[in-house]
Amino acid sequence: MSAKNIPIAWIDGVPTVTAQEYAARRAKLFDKLPDNSAVIVVSAAEVLRNGSDNTYTYRQRSDALYLSGFPEANSVIVLTKKGQGKARRQQFTLFVSRQDRASELWHGKRVGIEGARDDFGADRAYSITTLGGNLRKLLATGIEQVFFARGADSKLEARVAVVLKKLGRRELNSNLLDDLRLVKSEAELAIMSRSAQIAAFAHQLAMRSCAPGLAESDLKAEIEYVFTANGNACPSYDTIVAAGVNGLSLHHPAGRTPLADGDLVLIDAGCEVSGYASDITRTFPVNGRFSTAQREIYELVLAGQLAAIDAVKVGASLADLDKACSDVLKQGLKTLGFPLGKTSAKKIALHELFPHGLGHWLGLDVHDVGDAEILVPGMVLTIEPGLYLGKDDERIPKQYRGIAVRIEDDVVVREHGGEILSRDAVKTVAGIEALMAGL
Repeated sequence: MSAKNIPIAWIDGVPTVTAQEYAARRAKLFDKLPDNSAVIVVSAAEVLRNGSDNTYTYRQRSDALYLSGFPEANSVIVLTKKGQGKARRQQFTLFVSRQDRASELWHGKRVGIEGARDDFGADRAYSITTLGGNLRKLLATGIEQVFFARGADSKLEARVAVVLKKLGRRELNSNLLDDLRLVKSEAELAIMSRSAQIAAFAHQLAMRSCAPGLAESDLKAEIEYVFTANGNACPSYDTIVAAGVNGLSLHHPAGRTPLADGDLVLIDAGCEVSGYASDITRTFPVNGRFSTAQREIYELVLAGQLAAIDAVKVGASLADLDKACSDVLKQGLKTLGFPLGKTSAKKIALHELFPHGLGHWLGLDVHDVGDAEILVPGMVLTIEPGLYLGKDDERIPKQYRGIAVRIEDDVVVREHGGEILSRDAVKTVAGIEALMAGL
């Protein structure tokens, strides 16, 4: 069955971050800054795909998106905090590309200097060609230290570094934004919910479209069709479709491997909406029916995931979630006859079967910033246990060898517990089999 005869869940409208919220974010950052300091955020670089002028689709640096929503390359954000008390002055300056008719003929309209002020709230805006001179003026008086995180556009960063060196300003590589980005606002959560909703429908379309004889790339096409058809969302990372034993490779790229009758297929796919990512994994049988061994492993992974989700509570630690899941997996594997123990010729440790972490923070980056260990309301994380059972590992009971299962959902920490943003993506055995049967 192709996407053409499956109704698409058209999702109207995309929640947005308001100018007022961007201003509030900058205000929070200013509150964290010491007096007489500045923050400089350089845009992401345009990257050549091939040739001399064919670039990858541009995606702005996440810190720049967080502070302003400004979408263009070749731009620099400067936040300055000068003086003390009633004499304190805080300023948001944007350096951008000028509007240019010749360039816009090829690449579309630019925001320009006036748009940087009127549409993105900059107190001052200048052409990027004046970066050296105007940045020197901004930092020459009243600024003692500069927070400047590198790793974006090396050419622009070199221009900034020249100014800092000439002025003798102390350069601090800081993650000041990490804590702010880690806890999401309701506006951010609304966007992430929409992203997860689109991705969940894409996963369900892939299940309904799946049939023996198709290739991994056929399901990738179905997934990404839904992304594009709903608000022109784009993949938040390279879509993973892994047929059969390809699932034993954690990030297997979708290729032309055929989907074989009797195998499982693992799809790890999410989309990006207004800069915010979803990240969902589902594993299901190519022919629509789990074998006994597949069902046993699948239901064990699902039980471990549900235990971890149930452990999501304000004040809980990431270690609490990991233990809740691991305890279920260990007990279940022992019940299925796995010789768990310290790694040896006869014993197998859980980390050999579940080699990655339980999850990660999610937001403007798929693997979002933040190093917190204790959950607070507004955090978003993935919970994604998996079992990857080597096809040639004789320590594994024979009927389970070669099976790979991962189940991943996006979860918001709420006062009452965990809210699953990706809940629309069916994941019970009965639900998957019914969906694939067209019921």
